Amino acid sequence: MPYVKNNLISRPGYSGMGDFWDSITSAAGGVLKFYGTEQQAVGAAAATAQQNRDLTTALLARQGMGMDTILIVGGLGLAAFMLLRKKS
Repeated sequence: MPYVKNNLISRPGYSGMGDFWDSITSAAGGVLKFYGTEQQAVGAAAATAQQNRDLTTALLARQGMGMDTILIVGGLGLAAFMLLRKKS
């Protein structure tokens, strides 16, 4: 008979407690699997939030100075020029 690979797991019984022990381990595995899935969802949400923050920062950096900033800097420059010109 040729060798056939399969996914079956064979194990010895647990001295008459096989069904009981399997029930306990499968319940614990289900709880841990649920917790792991929840943590994956939290991690995915955090990664998405970080990506959104990065994109927002990149967009703001790309826009340059706004018109308000240019007017304020121009006004301060004009005021400084007028004050220095008057003292001379």
